[in-house]
Amino acid sequence: MVLLPMPQKIENREGNFTIFYDTKIILDESCSFDILEEALNLKKEIFKRIKIMLPITKSFKKDINSIYLKKTEGRKESYEIEISKDGIVITGSDDAGLFYGIQTLKQIVRNSAPVIPNLYIKDEPSFEVRGFYHDITRGKVPTLDTLKELVDKASFYKINQLQLYIEHTFAFKNLSEMWLGADPLTAEEILILDEYCRKKHIELVPSLATFGHLYTLLTTKSYRHLCELEVKDKPFTWYDRMAHHTIDVSNEESLKLIDKMLEEFIPLFSSDKFNICCDETFDIGEGKNKGLAEKVGKGHLYVEFLNKIVNCVKKYNKKVMFWGDIVLRHKEVLKDLPKNLICLNWNYAPNPCEDNIRIISECNLEQYVCPGVGGWNLLMNIYDSAFSNIKNMVQYGKKYNAKGVLNTDWGDFGHINLYQSSIIGMIYGAALSWNADYDEDFNVVDKNISKIEYGDNAENLVGLLRELSRCQLFPHNYIAIWWYNKIYSEPQITQKQKEEFFSLTNEQYEQAHIKINEILDSILKLSSHVSVDKSIDLQEFYVAARGITLQNALAVVIRKYDLKKEDGILIYEPEKLANLIEYWIYDYMEVWRKRNKESELYRIRDFYKEICGYLRDIKK
Repeated sequence: MVLLPMPQKIENREGNFTIFYDTKIILDESCSFDILEEALNLKKEIFKRIKIMLPITKSFKKDINSIYLKKTEGRKESYEIEISKDGIVITGSDDAGLFYGIQTLKQIVRNSAPVIPNLYIKDEPSFEVRGFYHDITRGKVPTLDTLKELVDKASFYKINQLQLYIEHTFAFKNLSEMWLGADPLTAEEILILDEYCRKKHIELVPSLATFGHLYTLLTTKSYRHLCELEVKDKPFTWYDRMAHHTIDVSNEESLKLIDKMLEEFIPLFSSDKFNICCDETFDIGEGKNKGLAEKVGKGHLYVEFLNKIVNCVKKYNKKVMFWGDIVLRHKEVLKDLPKNLICLNWNYAPNPCEDNIRIISECNLEQYVCPGVGGWNLLMNIYDSAFSNIKNMVQYGKKYNAKGVLNTDWGDFGHINLYQSSIIGMIYGAALSWNADYDEDFNVVDKNISKIEYGDNAENLVGLLRELSRCQLFPHNYIAIWWYNKIYSEPQITQKQKEEFFSLTNEQYEQAHIKINEILDSILKLSSHVSVDKSIDLQEFYVAARGITLQNALAVVIRKYDLKKEDGILIYEPEKLANLIEYWIYDYMEVWRKRNKESELYRIRDFYKEICGYLRDIKK
């Protein structure tokens, strides 16, 4: 029996129950009508598997040969499932518990319907909060339908919190100068999504950059004077957007602007929490406040402004979250933080150190441990690193009694990473945050996700994607940094970076090229095993694989013509490579548009168009 998350307790019993045409789904009179919608989804899952449409009713008691849903007293979000020859009984401690019991039954149906083995499950979560954090600001804004799809997926794996990272991708009143061209979320879309989340027992927590990472706001004509560093008109680069643009903490206008944005944004969410972000304030005390920083310290400058933002949010009776990276660099200011904050404690290394989690625990601050799905800058998430990171961070969270796990999915350097390759890491994070003792080998996890998520009974798909992720030898951010340095001389590439970027041989690139084609062939062959409703997912995987081999081929051209390293033959001649990249970009854009608004797709298109121009100029 393949289940994700794996229940805390499962007992296999003799015999089985067969779902037949006369089986009913019965809601006990204790069930609220909110459960009806999920009963309908269970009905659809059963029909998809065995092509029998079960009727739904409500009753004071169960019948023989029925699927009976009821509520009783118990720990929040807990549930029990008992399957016998007479039927199936799901008992939830509350609506959420009953909802999660239904999700488990849906997975059991995927495993074996119509003949369901008799068993008993008693289940409850390891962490109170099991979250997913999704970047919708670095270039890609999902459609409302895609966000609903994400909510459906997250709730199926028992995730109960969702945050969407926003810098400029909300249509703030009187800030059109900031968001025009980004296809932002509207207030109406957020309200609809919030209600949709509530029905799926997910808390939609607002998350807004309010301190660092304010490139789009602080490069406008109206507000560039509020940037810590002087803002000059220059070509856009993904690097510049990531590396700078912290707000001026000593200008009174800064807090007034942030407060005004908060006043508009906060009422759209039913959550009692608010994430003010405040991470990676790289420039604080490096420009207009350099003298002040030398006098009082950068840590003091940071925490003083942080506390002002906290007070703005607390006016609305919200519990405040913030990313903990800056205070952990300036530990002397930890004592100056209010004790009722939630620290989001992130680390994305495959083998992260536990010290920062211990430090926040010793400060008696509530915290979530925040691993990552490892997709940013890449066409395919690096599953080896991401799974190791998630596993270790969850164990640290368990050890230090963290309130929750918030698994993150970022979109650095234009958000070239596609939606579906991050879902695999989301599922693994969900499995561990529900059951922290889940300790399967990664190869087994890959098989389980292949079966449950993709309907791949051969159980090979995710393993192939893991192999594909290892073939990314010259990823998108390497290309971007090399190109920006070449045409703008910014950022300056250090000797160490050059050695890292171009350390591999042509032979290694050629081997990766061969391997990727083998993987693509294997994915095509097993596509008939994958559920028909996963066609867009497979398209994304195909496009990612093609893009990876072209990025690797570009590295070989750069080595020969830019670095003058004549150590092998090219995978593709420059003009041929340009042609292949252009066709790939065309297909990439088509896949992007299936799940996302147009947003900043043009930046990726234009970037690779410039690269193709460079390739065509090589022989001239």
